[in-house]
Amino acid sequence: MQPPEQQPTEQQIPVCLQYRGKKLVDLLGKSYVLELLYYLSSNHPEAIRFNKLKRELSITATTLSRRLDELVEAGLVKREVFAEVPARVEYSKTEKGLSFSPVLRSLFTWVEENK
Repeated sequence: MQPPEQQPTEQQIPVCLQYRGKKLVDLLGKSYVLELLYYLSSNHPEAIRFNKLKRELSITATTLSRRLDELVEAGLVKREVFAEVPARVEYSKTEKGLSFSPVLRSLFTWVEENK
């Protein structure tokens, strides 16, 4: 008689496949997320406005808004609203987002070397 198969416990599952890790991996697979993170870290270490991102990445306003909201929720990007007329909103990487930059660079280097 064979022992019943056990489901792996949370500790046995690699962190990238656990809920929090999987959520981040899923986010990274969405359109324009890698481009946004790369652009915010490499080309513009300072804060950048929504319309400049839209122009530079040739992305629709709706998609850009969704992706930025998701990146803010994940803690990788910070959204700062200035009390001006018209309102000014700027985006920049958080400390968590900045700590992710070397991982992105490694990923892009690997892709380039293994195309």
